[in-house]
Amino acid sequence: MKVKKLVMVEPKAPGNHVFSLVRLPRLGLPILGTLASRRGIDVRIFIEEMTPVDFAQVAEADLLCISTITSTAPGAYRLADRARAAGVPVVIGGPHVTFLPDEALEHADWVLRGETEYSFMLFLDMLEQDSGPEGVPGLSYLTDGECRHNPLASEPVQMEDVPIPDFSLLAGGGKVRFDRGVIPIQTSRGCPHHCRFCSVTPMFGHRMRFCSNEHVAEELERRRGTGDGVFFYDDNFCGSPRRAKSLLDHLLTKNVFMPDWLAQVSVRAARDLELLKLMRRAGCHTVFVGFESIEPGSLELYRKQQSVEDIRLAIRRFKEHGIWVHGMFMTGSDAEDIETIRATSLFAVKEDIDTIQFLVLTPLPGTEFFQEMEEQGRLITRDWSQYDAHHAVFQPAKMSPYELTWESMKGMGRVYSPGRILGLIARGKLRRLVFSLYANRQVRRWQRENRRRLKADRQESALPGPAKEPSLGIQA
Repeated sequence: MKVKKLVMVEPKAPGNHVFSLVRLPRLGLPILGTLASRRGIDVRIFIEEMTPVDFAQVAEADLLCISTITSTAPGAYRLADRARAAGVPVVIGGPHVTFLPDEALEHADWVLRGETEYSFMLFLDMLEQDSGPEGVPGLSYLTDGECRHNPLASEPVQMEDVPIPDFSLLAGGGKVRFDRGVIPIQTSRGCPHHCRFCSVTPMFGHRMRFCSNEHVAEELERRRGTGDGVFFYDDNFCGSPRRAKSLLDHLLTKNVFMPDWLAQVSVRAARDLELLKLMRRAGCHTVFVGFESIEPGSLELYRKQQSVEDIRLAIRRFKEHGIWVHGMFMTGSDAEDIETIRATSLFAVKEDIDTIQFLVLTPLPGTEFFQEMEEQGRLITRDWSQYDAHHAVFQPAKMSPYELTWESMKGMGRVYSPGRILGLIARGKLRRLVFSLYANRQVRRWQRENRRRLKADRQESALPGPAKEPSLGIQA
């Protein structure tokens, strides 16, 4: 089978996400597409969040490659079914199918599990040489109706072997400029932490792997003139403070293109004042911090090695260094009840966190938490489209699924209430005002789109009082 034309698709997430102000692609498909294009293959990548899929191009392809996370799996499967009906073979990869390959093989010809920079090239070799699938690490396939799963590669992908993505392969035409001018870049993989709800470490491991300073500098220089900011996709940009300092010092010393940038970090980064000063000097604009909870019992259950005092210190130190704080909280652990969620929103207001995000605890396949909920019979749905951290999909210990969903969204409504928005105007916090107005609108939009489901969930919960349509109590 000669692959001359390859179409790749990242399906759009279902419904409305409350804090999706900037639409950016995951980098898996652009990386694989770059590798394929080096072989002379005609590659077109559709990031459905940014550009609708042109099925006419899919139907003309020799191979369709789909990457999916859990919440986009239903859309991925629908597209795969349609493509196969049109005679186009399909391979699916990504975190969701890595852990549920048998399910994916009901819709695809092959599944590539885990990291795929090495295995995808071997997979293309297999197709072109019409050889057996046994030699492709991480490949799942059907033989006589039976699912077969090749072992994953014994060694993880080295970051120096990951090419700089060629974004010209993305559908949309013209010079690619990402949403809001934010350029996505990844400089490491893996995370040293052991959070029970996180699918990063099952997918990429605990041992961190880094691009060289020179590799990062080269990529940044290639992006010069293509955007106004950079989002480092690393799951923990400061997971190794020593490496973070080395990288930032190298970029500053070499005068590399470095617009304002954003990154995901843990509270531990705030303990290193030298690192904080260097981050700010290098243009760090915003940090996304997984605070997770102000309930010590939740932090223990999550295996987050931090305290509430660590959270307070991190907020204060980041702000002292002029770095915007986006705080992310996880709601719904077995140690939490309704009052915990309400207290969390009050905590966010009191600590004056710049922006916040309440994420409903979600048992993603591949995580310890998913396995635990499955074994205890507490999963209430396998509608993967609901696994978006905005809907309760398991039975909480101290509240109903309805209460978990409702109180989480209501908590965000408190933080972005009209009264607080007026306060931002009075304090002259214009930048925060823009984000708060957006978040207020998104919360209300989410409410409208989920009104029917919330009403049904309330009735199923048999809560006292009339099953009236919920209102977040926040007006335009």
